[in-house]
Amino acid sequence: MSEKTHIAGESAFAGGMLALFKLGIGLLTGSLALLSEGIHSSLDFGVTLVTWLSVKKADIPADREHHYGHGKIENLSAFAQAVLLVMTAFWIMKEAYYHLINQEKIDVSGWQWYAAVSVVGIAMIVDLSRSRALAKAAKKFNSQALEADALHFGTELISSAAVLISLLLVRFAGNGFWLADPIAAILVAAVMIFTGLRLGRRSADMLVDRAPEGIEEQVETLIRGVPGVHNVTRIRARQSGAIRFVDATITVDRSIGLSAGHQISDNVELRVTEHFPNMDILVHVEPAGEDVSQTSAIRELADAMKIKLHAIRIREIDNHLYVNFHAEFPPEMTLADAHKQVSALEDKIRIRLPTVAEIASHLEPLHAE
Repeated sequence: MSEKTHIAGESAFAGGMLALFKLGIGLLTGSLALLSEGIHSSLDFGVTLVTWLSVKKADIPADREHHYGHGKIENLSAFAQAVLLVMTAFWIMKEAYYHLINQEKIDVSGWQWYAAVSVVGIAMIVDLSRSRALAKAAKKFNSQALEADALHFGTELISSAAVLISLLLVRFAGNGFWLADPIAAILVAAVMIFTGLRLGRRSADMLVDRAPEGIEEQVETLIRGVPGVHNVTRIRARQSGAIRFVDATITVDRSIGLSAGHQISDNVELRVTEHFPNMDILVHVEPAGEDVSQTSAIRELADAMKIKLHAIRIREIDNHLYVNFHAEFPPEMTLADAHKQVSALEDKIRIRLPTVAEIASHLEPLHAE
């Protein structure tokens, strides 16, 4: 059994025990707040059980029918949890409204009160412990299902605190504070709705393959730092469970060999996966083409000086341009004059294209073979 499956299983057991105690004491005391919290915990027990099963299933490697693995099961599980949370919260609000309208009071005294407070106190300690453990595991394994579980226990901690306050008010402040019980139930429901909507939105984003926020920019920065990469023309990213899938298209020098281009691709994959261990990246390599606008600018400057150019080649390496061209001059022109003119052309090129790092010009007689 994997570590994250073990943690999910422990959380399911803890959630089940808490739900059992809260529901039992809630029924004995008649406290709507405690009963609502018991229903909340019962729901979370079912949720954590589903989480345990989904995490276990999501760990299964890719097969013939699931080429990208089974990670979406985690996202689907989290979305179902969100829907169930919101539905239950509205039911609790409806019951709280009924209690307020009918002014139903509760009588929590003697051992019932002590039992209720003890159960809520123990629940808060367990909720805090499980929330921390699950949040740590979710971050370690990049698991949305475990993160959802951590969120559940965290919201239970808040709602348990509200129930505890209501029990204290009802016991020590008398019947004048009977409103504390249904109001605490409404607070529990509000926390559940907030949690459910937040979790549902994130799960839905994963299910419809929304690009993980910020991941494209981070990957592009890493790729551009790999020697031999001229440009990054496209990056697509999506997430399935704990694994992120990225497709990247890069350009390299068109004059290098196939094996050299493949090596650059391997270097890109290595660099990216070193920073993102749970990432599956596919790199497509294309030959770098000439920038038409840059070539046109050089030709325009040459035409203005009545210099004929051919075989213009421009390469971009580390955001710097390397220019190579052949310049033709009349055969009767001296080498000194030709060199003077081509030097003036090079100066104009550097002004027009500030990122030019080097210019290699070749002088030829006009109409030469």
